[in-house]
Amino acid sequence: MSNIFTDAIRVYARPDDRITGVEAQWITWMLLGRHGSYHVPVVTRRGPEGAYVDIQYGSGKSPDIVNFSQDHAPYLYGSLWGRHYNEGGDQDIIWQGDVNDGPHRYCRYGFDEVRVATTTGDRPPVGPEAPWRRHPDGTWRLSVAGSYRTGNCRYADVGPMATPTTPLPDPPPAALPTPTTPNDEGEALTALHPHWLTPFADDHPDATWIEYRWRGRVVHRAREEDDWDGPTWQHRCADDWDNCLDPDFLRATGATGLLAPDEVYERDREDWEKRGSR
Repeated sequence: MSNIFTDAIRVYARPDDRITGVEAQWITWMLLGRHGSYHVPVVTRRGPEGAYVDIQYGSGKSPDIVNFSQDHAPYLYGSLWGRHYNEGGDQDIIWQGDVNDGPHRYCRYGFDEVRVATTTGDRPPVGPEAPWRRHPDGTWRLSVAGSYRTGNCRYADVGPMATPTTPLPDPPPAALPTPTTPNDEGEALTALHPHWLTPFADDHPDATWIEYRWRGRVVHRAREEDDWDGPTWQHRCADDWDNCLDPDFLRATGATGLLAPDEVYERDREDWEKRGSR
């Protein structure tokens, strides 16, 4: 089995047009081509009044996104965006326009609340001056504008040529619900902002459970779970377009109020350039 690629494609209609349900299915099949989706469930969602359509699928064996991004999208639609995860890596990449020419960069996701379960009755050992609040369920909660980079895998047992009609398997007990399909294989957080939260990017000796939320929705969860060699820290990712804080995407969609500080994006650019020089 080759690497599994999880792709989230968003196609915007032209300003004076809309994407119908039938057209959304046509776009989906154009992306799948004759190869189908490689080990990733196919999900198609239309935005309000057909302003856009989102397609989740696995492009591991299908090159048809190249043809669509070059031969159809520039002439039929307003814009094309994609988020891509390669299980051989650890972070999502976002691109726009042409899948080959991009531009491409690391994708940043936002959160507005952190919840932590600690092994002690004291305040969380991270950010002692932050206004943590103790909740009746025993967790500590913090409202904070933050963001991170990570990798969103949507692998599921749907086979190497899945289509929109392929039955979805029952999710494992530890899977995290997402806006598309449950996630059972996640990556740790990278380039966490604000920086003082970095000790909560992966495991922490004084925590048993860490959760990041966006507008009430769980977008990332890390906790100790039983594995074949005992309890280990496991990550689950539920990021989507709603908490995508890529600067160009936010400017294109008019959501500039969600932009992270300039120095955060500058760090992302530097990391991306270092990746390209390897």
